[in-house]
Order: sequence, then structure tokens, then C-alpha cells
Amino acid sequence: MYHKEAVIVAIRRPSVFSSEWLVQDFTLSIDSGTEWRYTQIKWDGLAFSRENETFDYSNPPYANSEQRGGPIIAQIDYNIVGNVVTIEDWSTIWRDELPLRVGINNLVNCRYPHYKNWVVRVAKDTEAYAFFVSEYFLPYTNEVSPESYLYFTV
Repeated sequence: MYHKEAVIVAIRRPSVFSSEWLVQDFTLSIDSGTEWRYTQIKWDGLAFSRENETFDYSNPPYANSEQRGGPIIAQIDYNIVGNVVTIEDWSTIWRDELPLRVGINNLVNCRYPHYKNWVVRVAKDTEAYAFFVSEYFLPYTNEVSPESYLYFTV
């Protein structure tokens, strides 16, 4: 007689609301009305020395030789023109998209909320279309062109 056993595998990961996530936002440059910024998502909240784990480009820099953070596991690059935030690029070195969700939630709910008249958008991208739709970014038209965007909706 053959007996099958069910194996349950769980991936342990911190919650989106966990204090283990650290989201830091930086200004890259300001050029003729366009502000170029990036958000880094770090995980574990430990202090690291500046030697080669994670370098901190904060302005002003930390006064001591340590920084709060951890390994950089995701980054979101965006720009601001007026009250429109456009997500330009993103990257992650995590096993799933959770760090990007943490960063996107920070952008649309904390830094640039709709009730303060901010508009957050991302270019339509077939590779990440499903991810951004799951984060409540929707198109206003069915047009697909380089100038078409998904807009954050509530």
C-alpha cells in the first residue's frame, strides 16, 4: 500500500508593516523644475559600519561611523514635476516582490498621498503590469504608447 504525505512549505517573511523594513528616500538631483529621487528599501534595521555592507549617501551624512539600515534589497527611482510623481525604474534582489510593495506603499500612502493632491503614475510596462495593477495602478485609456501611464487610484 502506497501512502502519500502532504508537505506544507511556508516562506517566512516579515510583514509589510514590520519594523524590520527601513525605507529611506534620497534626492539625486534637481534640474529645471524636475526633482530626481530614489527610495531604498532595506531589511532588518541593524547598524552596519560604512565599510562595504551598505553605504549611506544621506545628506547630511550620519555624524558617527554607523548607519541604520541593512542590506539594500530594493530601489525605486522616480521624478517629481509639480504634483506629479512618475516612477521611472525599480529593482530588487529579493525572492518575491514584497520589498517593492513596501516601497510603493510608502510612496503612495506616506510621502505622496492622493488626499494631498499628489498624482503617482508609472509607465505601462508589460513585464510589471500585473504587479502595478495589484497595487491599484490603473490605466485611464486603453491606448498603449510610450506616453501612456498607469495611475494610482484608491
